[in-house]
Amino acid sequence: MLLRGRILAYFAKVKVTETPKIRIGEAIKLIKEKAKAKFDETIDFQLRLNVDPKHGDQNVRGTCMLPGGLGKNVSIAVLASNELNEVALRAGADFVGQEEILKSIKDGTYKFEKLITTQEMLVHLKPYARLLGTKGLMPNPKAGTLVLPQELTQAIKGAKSGSIEFRVDSGSNLMVPVGKKSFEDKVILMNIKAFSLALNQKRPTSLKGQLIGEARIKTTMGQPVEVDVSSFDQRNKENDLKDLVY
Repeated sequence: MLLRGRILAYFAKVKVTETPKIRIGEAIKLIKEKAKAKFDETIDFQLRLNVDPKHGDQNVRGTCMLPGGLGKNVSIAVLASNELNEVALRAGADFVGQEEILKSIKDGTYKFEKLITTQEMLVHLKPYARLLGTKGLMPNPKAGTLVLPQELTQAIKGAKSGSIEFRVDSGSNLMVPVGKKSFEDKVILMNIKAFSLALNQKRPTSLKGQLIGEARIKTTMGQPVEVDVSSFDQRNKENDLKDLVY
């Protein structure tokens, strides 16, 4: 999460590719054509929202299931009662066991990228709340990582199959991954449509006017390209993705 913060700060300062705002489909083609890195770059979708996060009801945050996935295997630790360890492993968890997980957090030797816990286990994480918070690992119900025991299987499978968390920062910026350079354009567009729908569900009731102020898309190593918001915003009935089915 610290890395995401640095990227969002970069987003605020970086020089944008000298092109007018273009439709989302054209923007994806353009950034993929310009991508020169030898690895499969992540495609990041960057937004500036017309909100003031200082107001609690405008601190936009949520989760979204990307239908096309992210093209990576996220390592997940599950902190739950021992009788749920087998359930967690069957659902796809990589690390289980209360003592092992807590010791790895304390020692700084943990290898997981996401931590899911049940509510009764949260008390055991309180000594490490500051540490986990700075790493973006502290379980939270809004992020889908603090769950009831009966929700555990669904939470693990969701995290494994492309569930992402989004949250506006203090500068009203927000960034999410929407795929890899190797993905077909249609898959990236499906992910963007799903994210746009999820974002609009979190639209503050107090907000007047349009939620999304600016949009850019880029590959990991590439320059961002400005995108016409109307081409993907699901509140616009004539958006380019309206007929895209997934």
